[in-house]
Amino acid sequence: MFCVLLNFRPESLHLLFQAEVLNTLGKSYYQERQFNKAITFYQESLSISQKLQNRRGEIAALLRLGNAYLELRQFQQARTLYHQCLEIEQQIGNRHSSASTYHNLGRVAQALREFEQARRNYQLALQIFIDFGDHYSSASTYHQLGIVAQEKREFEQARRNYQQALQITIESGDRYSCAPTYYHLGWVAQELREFEEARRNYQQALQIKIEFGDRYSTARTYHELGRVAQALREFEEARRNYQQALQIKIEFGDRYSQALTYHALGTLAKAEENYAEARANLQTALEIYVEYKDEYWGAVAREILEGLPE
Repeated sequence: MFCVLLNFRPESLHLLFQAEVLNTLGKSYYQERQFNKAITFYQESLSISQKLQNRRGEIAALLRLGNAYLELRQFQQARTLYHQCLEIEQQIGNRHSSASTYHNLGRVAQALREFEQARRNYQLALQIFIDFGDHYSSASTYHQLGIVAQEKREFEQARRNYQQALQITIESGDRYSCAPTYYHLGWVAQELREFEEARRNYQQALQIKIEFGDRYSTARTYHELGRVAQALREFEEARRNYQQALQIKIEFGDRYSQALTYHALGTLAKAEENYAEARANLQTALEIYVEYKDEYWGAVAREILEGLPE
């Protein structure tokens, strides 16, 4: 920070500190999942950095803005901001910083189900991390490459990427970051119908999240434990896990993710031949998918609804 201060005239320093305060406030709202409020502060910070021609400040603000819009599922806006960030990084020759931007462009493409584009961006990020000897940061990119492989049903490739990510995080002593990788190893095992292996991995993920007080993230794991129980026809256990997941998602105001659990509760009710409950849950899921313009899952839910007996 001291080196940065030397580049500014004394009369500009109060603006520089103001930008830092705005970033801190934005980060607090982001962590509380109040993304629109975070955007307001990040945007003000960006304006100050632009006024000061503080290029590194612009990069930081653009990246944070992109992350907030990504969380809001406003993918094209996030992509535009990341591209602006990448352009500045290339202009000032900050290649190491561009790795995080390529990584986040991969996340946008992945969310849009543009899996080959996602893979290209992740591989660019990974190569830069490797070139700079940034072993720790490469773990999250191996993890995301695992998700892409999994989405493409390349399960053994996915498992290799997750295991690479897990090895790095264990070596780094970052126990908390092991949780999402155990979660996705569980998901791969589940896809391969290795249900007990899946359950073990999910339970390891859940234990770490509870240990670190990350209640919000436990919702996804409870959801997947529900899917494992449902696959094993342990319907009451499945329902308990889904309801636990749904309660947490409602508590944190994560409306989009609620759709996935209403969807699962709908398929569970269908398996139990409780078609009225199945229809009610799937209809709720469909309404949320439509609200968030998720055409893929909306089509899946609509197809199941159309196939339910009257």
